Amino acid sequence: MKICLDVIDSIWYDPRVRKEIDTYLKQDDVELTCVGYKDARYDMEQIKRIPCKTVIAEIDAKLLGKQTTVRRKLKRDIETIRVMEKSIIAQNPEIIHVCDLDCLIPAYAAQRKLKCKLVYDSFEINVENYTGSRRNVISFINETIEKHIVHRVDFMVSVSNAAANYFQQHYGIKRPIVVTNSVLRREIINDTGDKAPYFEVLNHGQFYDGRGYDIMAKANRLFKEIPEVHLAVRGFGYLENSLRETVASGANADHFHFYPKVKVEELIPLASKSSVGVAVTEPICINFKLSVSNKLFEYAAAGLPVIMSDIPEHRYLNDCFNFGIIMAENTPKAFYDAVIALYQDKMLYKQLSENALKMSEEMCWEKEFEKLLSAERGLFKTNTNEVVARKYE
Repeated sequence: MKICLDVIDSIWYDPRVRKEIDTYLKQDDVELTCVGYKDARYDMEQIKRIPCKTVIAEIDAKLLGKQTTVRRKLKRDIETIRVMEKSIIAQNPEIIHVCDLDCLIPAYAAQRKLKCKLVYDSFEINVENYTGSRRNVISFINETIEKHIVHRVDFMVSVSNAAANYFQQHYGIKRPIVVTNSVLRREIINDTGDKAPYFEVLNHGQFYDGRGYDIMAKANRLFKEIPEVHLAVRGFGYLENSLRETVASGANADHFHFYPKVKVEELIPLASKSSVGVAVTEPICINFKLSVSNKLFEYAAAGLPVIMSDIPEHRYLNDCFNFGIIMAENTPKAFYDAVIALYQDKMLYKQLSENALKMSEEMCWEKEFEKLLSAERGLFKTNTNEVVARKYE
């Protein structure tokens, strides 16, 4: 199968894209090419790390950066679509695997000219990923584009069961194949013996709203009578200063740790030194409500029970594998209660930790991605049969 993987960025930044490349290249029947876009984060050293043929589409430098008029923004977008479409067509693939909505228009335009197959891998619910005044305009544009093209792709892929149900119901299409952002089998850590000298509860990632960091900062003072429990965050983001201020203004500040950001490949080994992982996603928009954080699978691969917010995919996964505690509500008190339950009940902690590792094994990336590979092989066989049938007519 000649597959062209298409992304509207410099390809190497999204962990899901890197895993897709890694897995495709292990298949004897796949010839892979990546087409990306020279965006603001373009880094030649990162591009060199991509282990397959790579094409980076470029537009006129005058159109890069912030555009001050609607006319220039529109010109930039049209030019981006044109150069991406041209780059995809030049690869002459049998299957175009388009990563997320941003690249769907040029991929669809190329597919119509090539008469090849088109797979739409939706990383999130783009039409419901905004709040405030931006939501009305951007959501309308995204939904109009997606609604038109989604009925014309050969099949769609989603990152969660909750999101797959949404797409099926919202657009009246066949339910997308679910390929979760789970970890590679080699990333699972079965020996988690090297722990911190205290019961550490960790939340790692980017410090943004709706991810539970503020809940942890406010809850820290509640643990002042339990010195064995420490809270920790690892990462970066615009909330850091306010989090530090919240922690410093309350009791028990020396038991709350701010760890610096690390490389993606270091997250799971470092998480394994903690005792519990935190995966809070507050439903501030439909995309947040129906998604599932990568960190949930990273904690599980590190053998950590997970404290989760009550959103559909968290509940679905926990019903299947029983690897954590779902908070009754997203409050400091509910968070405190969940931590105390894990800290005090050693048998519960042990069982959830074991179940977390079992989930990682059963839902490892290789098994998840095999569902997509099987579907794409089915498209390839269909192509081959059509060619043979025409030959003998």
